Amino acid sequence: MAAVLPRLSCTVGSGGQGAAATRFGLSGLSSGSAQCRPCLPLLLPSCGARRWLHKGHVGATLEKLDLPRHHWLKEVDQAPEKSSIRKMKDKYISQLGEIHGAMQGLFGEEARKSIEKVSEDERRQQKDVQQRRELTNEAMRMYRMLRPDAPAFFEEDAMMGMKAKMNRIHLQEHGDALVESHKYGDPFKAYLPVVNQKAFLLALESVVGSLADDIETLCLLAGLNEEDLPVHDDPLRFKKLVDFLFGAFPLKKDPSRVSEFMKDHWPQLRALLPIEVADLDEDVIAAWLEGHLRRVIINQRRQEEAGDVKIFLHKRRSEEIYYSFSEDFVYDDDPMPGMLADERNLDFPLERASEFMGRFLDMLGSSGRAADVRDFAPGAFASSEDQVTVAQQFQDLVWDLDSIGLRNWIRMDIAELEKFLPKGNIARLSVGGAAGKGIINLSPDDVEVAKLMLRCAARGRPDLLDFEAVDPYKLLHGIPAREVDEELAALPPNTFLTDQQLGKLVETHTARLGRGVSQVPTDTAWLSEGATVDEIYKKELDFYRTAGPAEWNADDSGEYKWKFRQPPNTFWDERRKVYIQEQKGVDPNLKLKEMRQHMLDVTRMGSMVKVGRINYFRAIVVVGNGKGVYGFGVGFGNTPKEARADSSLKALQNLDYIDMDPGRMFTTPCKGSEYKHTMEIIPRPIGRGIRANKKFLPLLYILGLDNCKVRFMYSKWFTRVRAIKRTLDQVVSRRTLANMTGKRYALLVAPGDHWVHWPDRWFDQVRETYDAKHAAAKLARKHALHFKKRGVRMADPKNVEPGWRKKNWARWNNPLERWLQSRRHDYEPPRAKDVPAALASDNRT
Repeated sequence: MAAVLPRLSCTVGSGGQGAAATRFGLSGLSSGSAQCRPCLPLLLPSCGARRWLHKGHVGATLEKLDLPRHHWLKEVDQAPEKSSIRKMKDKYISQLGEIHGAMQGLFGEEARKSIEKVSEDERRQQKDVQQRRELTNEAMRMYRMLRPDAPAFFEEDAMMGMKAKMNRIHLQEHGDALVESHKYGDPFKAYLPVVNQKAFLLALESVVGSLADDIETLCLLAGLNEEDLPVHDDPLRFKKLVDFLFGAFPLKKDPSRVSEFMKDHWPQLRALLPIEVADLDEDVIAAWLEGHLRRVIINQRRQEEAGDVKIFLHKRRSEEIYYSFSEDFVYDDDPMPGMLADERNLDFPLERASEFMGRFLDMLGSSGRAADVRDFAPGAFASSEDQVTVAQQFQDLVWDLDSIGLRNWIRMDIAELEKFLPKGNIARLSVGGAAGKGIINLSPDDVEVAKLMLRCAARGRPDLLDFEAVDPYKLLHGIPAREVDEELAALPPNTFLTDQQLGKLVETHTARLGRGVSQVPTDTAWLSEGATVDEIYKKELDFYRTAGPAEWNADDSGEYKWKFRQPPNTFWDERRKVYIQEQKGVDPNLKLKEMRQHMLDVTRMGSMVKVGRINYFRAIVVVGNGKGVYGFGVGFGNTPKEARADSSLKALQNLDYIDMDPGRMFTTPCKGSEYKHTMEIIPRPIGRGIRANKKFLPLLYILGLDNCKVRFMYSKWFTRVRAIKRTLDQVVSRRTLANMTGKRYALLVAPGDHWVHWPDRWFDQVRETYDAKHAAAKLARKHALHFKKRGVRMADPKNVEPGWRKKNWARWNNPLERWLQSRRHDYEPPRAKDVPAALASDNRT
């Protein structure tokens, strides 16, 4: 047996080392030579003896020389050194792969744009695109706040498309005769089972137009100039009237400008205040306003400088130009009442809306303008009897607004809500007019359906699909159902509005539209404040076209066709027409410094071959980076180290990834099994950490699991590894769920996402009193039971009553103590007259 000794290129000392080298036949190592020459292959004697290089003086000398030999080669009999040429080749290939990977990004479109100088027009265009994207995101957030329970866009679009298709099939099967026969008898039947969008717009505009007329009346009663009011055909008439009414009496937050306010606005404002306030001298009012503004400004600045702002939205309230009664009046008093700040920050008392409205109406009813107008316009100001009715209507309105997010509106900046609300050009409704861009023509059926919608909404049934006549299940199965009018007749009517009044609203607005007055274009300044509805719709459409396993591409005709995406690490087999997974290997760009390994199991195996029985080792190793990348490998070798090295290499060739969200809880519990071996992953709140057997912690750390409870059944690792992989394959992240369902990533939450485990040390001071009470009760019970062996048995009333003695527990004592207790129980002390006789008997004894 021969072995090749590695080439020696290092310095060897003289003396004993040279003698040892000569004794073993290494002529290149002599006592007088200071430099080692390349040595020839070492021929061991053919006497049958086996010599190990890693043992003895030679092995120790080679280790001192720090030769590039791997430690696992010591276990191999006469193993040669790995070829240096192969080693350099592997090194150069790995470095070449890293350089190629780094250079791939230098020739892309994004890299080219980053190198080239950007012109001013391109920079302005990029800034505009980024700004429009931010505005679209904010508009989508506002839309979700307005409709928190609304389904996703694609769900609504799919439902409306299904309804339209059902309506088209319904009309094709029955022909035009059905439409003509039922067109005016029951107008809704002509549109089964589709909700008429035109009728909905007409009903909405009729109600908003009636409210705008009421607000315009309030503006005129307040003494505002009629010429400054918007025209009837303005699409933003309602918004402009509300802004005009609330900004009718502007007051700058400057005490020196109070005189201007008193000159310009006080004559109109005093007519709306109670007579007791209106009759006060103007100098008194001006002096109070100046002092009030000074106190407000001082208190606001003091809180801002101290960082102790009570209301969260008032971070820079002192910098506002105009005074707001609802926002600034509370700063007249210092300190601010805590209940008022909590209501403004957390939960506004919406249940008291009717009370507040009643007080406001009472104040208007006692004003001078109410006394002047009540003679020629009795219904302009509500009487004391009508105030309760109006306040109750306002309370119902507040509860309806609460269902669509009123509490969120109160807690946020209203200016931000108005700025980022989705906007768009408002289409014009026309009755019998010419068709054109931005014009929606209404038919008589649309008018009748609009009246029907208002009647249904007034009875608390706004969704027409809730009626039996348009129930898709009953329509498809031919089940008899009541008509819409029959169901409406069975519902209780609205207390405040009759069907005739609702119909008159629609007829009045329809007559206004029939006059054909040209509509005022939508205000461009209002449209430029935020994102438009078209931008939001386009963004959502692009998202749903690119989400999921399928992708949509437009052809030359503008139609979209879909196809499945190519899975990663696959190639297309033209013959079989399927995607084939590529063979996995060790990635040359893989950063092995981040990988860790842990040997799960090593077993001595044996098998019979034709030459006899051979023994080897099987090792199971897991590798991973602790961030979700992991791999299992099963290797074999003549020694445990060889088996471990083989299994580590195979694990690196079969890396997989856990589809989880780092730093967040698992979406669902997971369980995988292989035969009887099982693994369970149960999510835990954030901060709770891992709960498992200590011997599995290295495995769980390498896998990157956290905030979960892990359980295993049975102990065979070869089968358990498959159960682990099946369990980890069931883990699904929120991003994957978003791609699968088509929903936004931010909308997907798992049960317990809002749970956070606060450290127990935070509550040490809080629980001190409770711990003291528990310790005192425990000590009192311990004293009551007298430390005897009572177990967990509770004390009965006899144990704690006066006169109780320890002997009552005699049956739990040892025999000697029971005998002593019995002697004490039978013992009677001698009487005084018997004492001399007893002493005499003792003396005789």
